[in-house]
Amino acid sequence: MILAVSVRRLGVIVGFIMLTVVLFCAVGLTEEGNMNGKDLQITIDAQRVTFAAPPILREGNWFVPLEPFAKQLGLKVEYPEGAKMVVLCGGVTSELCVPLEFQDSAKGVINVDGVTYVQPARVTKPFGFEIYEVSANQLEVIQPMHLASEFTLVDLEGTPRRLQDFRGKKTLLYVWGSW
Repeated sequence: MILAVSVRRLGVIVGFIMLTVVLFCAVGLTEEGNMNGKDLQITIDAQRVTFAAPPILREGNWFVPLEPFAKQLGLKVEYPEGAKMVVLCGGVTSELCVPLEFQDSAKGVINVDGVTYVQPARVTKPFGFEIYEVSANQLEVIQPMHLASEFTLVDLEGTPRRLQDFRGKKTLLYVWGSW
């Protein structure tokens, strides 16, 4: 009799634990609700970027505070007086200036509580940086001067392979010569 009651209690406890786990997992499945700004990790040439204000996730897109991000990329940030825009200037080989208008999140630049947020690709692409999404919350940015020159080689099966096809993936080049 005591054994039967204990088994029944054990079944109730196990059932309760399973229900709790299922509910916890179901709530955690929404990516946006599950992530916060501290979850986003950005590296520029293998150096982690830190932000005073945390990045935000809106409509499935990450937005980072513009000024510290642009500064770590070596870009100048200017706010023209009376305009609802920001201008980024800089570049590796020449002085390029790119205007970004404050719009909604669809345009990639927003202003939240006096802080300008931008989608990282809106800053990196015009200036020639390569950006790779390692995971849903991890981005790698590489300056153009640190990228290997583009070339094509034939593999052992005779198929031409372009280096660009392997960008964003860890790649080992093994070069052998018989000289």
